[in-house]
Amino acid sequence: MLIRTQQWLIAAASTLAVAAISWAWTESSAGFRLELERSQLAKRIWEVGTARLRLHTSTFLDTASIEAQIDWRESHAELTRLLETRLFKGAPGAAILAGLHQHHAVLPDVFDTLVEYRTAKSVNWILDPDAQAHQRELTRRIVTLTQHIAEGSSTLMDLSQERLEALQHRQERLMLGLIFALALAIGLNFAIVRHQILKPARRLEQGARAIEAGHYDHRIGLQRTNELGTLAREFDHMAESLSATMAALRQQGAQLALANRELESFSYSVSHDLRAPLRGIEGWTEALLEDCGERLDATGHEYLDRVRGECARMNLLIADLLQLARVTRDELHQEWIDLPALAGQVATRALEACRGRDIHFDIEPDIGAWGDRRLLEIALTNLVDNACKFSAREPQARVVLGRCMAENPATQQREEAFFVRDNGAGFDMAHARRLFGAFQRMHSEKEFPGTGIGLAIVHRIVLRHGGHIWAEAERGRGACFYFTLPPAPGPAPAVVRCTGALG
Repeated sequence: MLIRTQQWLIAAASTLAVAAISWAWTESSAGFRLELERSQLAKRIWEVGTARLRLHTSTFLDTASIEAQIDWRESHAELTRLLETRLFKGAPGAAILAGLHQHHAVLPDVFDTLVEYRTAKSVNWILDPDAQAHQRELTRRIVTLTQHIAEGSSTLMDLSQERLEALQHRQERLMLGLIFALALAIGLNFAIVRHQILKPARRLEQGARAIEAGHYDHRIGLQRTNELGTLAREFDHMAESLSATMAALRQQGAQLALANRELESFSYSVSHDLRAPLRGIEGWTEALLEDCGERLDATGHEYLDRVRGECARMNLLIADLLQLARVTRDELHQEWIDLPALAGQVATRALEACRGRDIHFDIEPDIGAWGDRRLLEIALTNLVDNACKFSAREPQARVVLGRCMAENPATQQREEAFFVRDNGAGFDMAHARRLFGAFQRMHSEKEFPGTGIGLAIVHRIVLRHGGHIWAEAERGRGACFYFTLPPAPGPAPAVVRCTGALG
């Protein structure tokens, strides 16, 4: 049975049980309140009929005073009002109340006759045996009626108290039933959660950890017809597919690694072997210029200069290719690096290469980075050289190196990133996708010379560190290159927020 079906059944049964018990509780509470009123009324009848009326009857029989008569009549009138209640209609005490009402109705006539005897001015009744006998009969009768009223009111009070206690016990049983129903529902839910959810979920968690650890042959093997059983079967199916996929990926990875090694080796060999014929071309052009230079006209000298210039350009291109191969093949040696100090050395070399230009470097202090010092120096050198090159037309060039929080396009999240920003020529962001490819250029070589490999080298270095690199630029307003590096094994430096990419 599905877990949600079990939950619905338990919820429906619990709701019905709680509703039935609540209805019975409501009915019992109404009866309890009514019986409580009856009990209070019975107690009041007992107090008036037993205590006050008997006391005033006894006082009148002793003194026959006016005050005693008034007190008796007040007690009788109050008892009359109490006995006229309709609270006991249809109740077990209705017969007792009717008897009390019957005895109480006779009392006024007996009391009035007795008052006539006791307050008569003539003393003939004292000497008349019949009058004395009648008085004694009236006295006995009023005492008997008062005693019946006292006994009846006491019985009525006891009966109401018994019914009140019975209703109270019933409410207690209903409360216990409600508590038991809720406890049963909670216990059933706990059992379902424990046996139908928690245990299978724990097995799924163990399976996920096993898959994460690389044990792709692990299977849950949970044979149940509920939702978690379906999930476990889908998990096993996923594990089978993942196992097959990982085996294929391992095979492809091995083939790709072999191809990469062969390609890198080929690239390195080609770049290295190209230098020998290039040196031969340079040597023969120099020999031609020395031996036959006087016989060449201006056009011949121009052609030779062009050949020598292309040789120099080819040398630079080969050097960049070799550097690209090295940063791909060399092993990483990561350490804590004082990035401002490293950037200062790169800036010093850039200033020496650009003598005569007004270039201002703004390097943020107290920036640390975790990475390979040699590779990061190569990356900073390429970024700073590009910043200096593309700001060559600015009277006052400005290059800024710092750290800020920036949105990483690869993760769509704000991350701590380093940046190198210049106020140079910039570029059109529509072509930013091909910015980090080898031999890709945003400007013609006549505008800004270069091989188009520098940013590819930077990109390769950042990727080898496990980071990302991206750029923001605008034509005529400079460019800003952001790159992230893995966090250092320890407390990270405080983040300094920058105001924007282009200043």
